[in-house]
Amino acid sequence: MDKPEELITDKKIEIAWGNADFGEYLNANKRELVNNTILKCVCGYYTGHTAECIVKELGLVTDKWELTNKGRAYLFTAFSKGKSY
Repeated sequence: MDKPEELITDKKIEIAWGNADFGEYLNANKRELVNNTILKCVCGYYTGHTAECIVKELGLVTDKWELTNKGRAYLFTAFSKGKSY
């Protein structure tokens, strides 16, 4: 898979997002928030509870704040631009 949209569709993000409100900027960039949240996870940083719930709902992280296989694949496609050297 070359694109994060192939793993997690915009519709799935909308469903997981529900009524969450992060303000004007982040509400317009929901995928960016998902990308940033899983990057924080893999780097050992914590994020807010609502963002954590969203990525858990999407199946990208576990209850122990670790990336799932799907989360690793998503992270790679989100930040590698499909290139693997």
